[in-house]
Amino acid sequence: MADMLYGLEGLNLTPQEINKVIYHRQNLVSPLMQDGVPVTIYATGIQIPTGKNKGKFVSVPGYVNGKIVDDEKELWNIWKQDIQANKWPIYNSSKELNNRDRWLHQIMEKDMQQEEENLFASPFQSTIR
Repeated sequence: MADMLYGLEGLNLTPQEINKVIYHRQNLVSPLMQDGVPVTIYATGIQIPTGKNKGKFVSVPGYVNGKIVDDEKELWNIWKQDIQANKWPIYNSSKELNNRDRWLHQIMEKDMQQEEENLFASPFQSTIR
């Protein structure tokens, strides 16, 4: 997808949530294949251990450098600077995080379907009727 913001207008996403969609779209080119399913972000919620947002929840990519990371401490260490710079979405509760991630997952699923359709679309249109 050439335009990383394509189709996001009117979806009521925060800039931080848009960052997650962009991360996903950047990885559509060469996703990790796990059990036949492409992984582009592996959104993971972690509780912030320190700082002004201590105790809140942040959704970060768990797909990092070609592998899945699901350890909260490791993800905190990987994304700490970005979290503190307000790059990833921060929520007051895990329930709020999970609800928003479900919504974002629907958007990303549509991207995957579109990529699959583009991959298998014929470059030639039949004129036979």
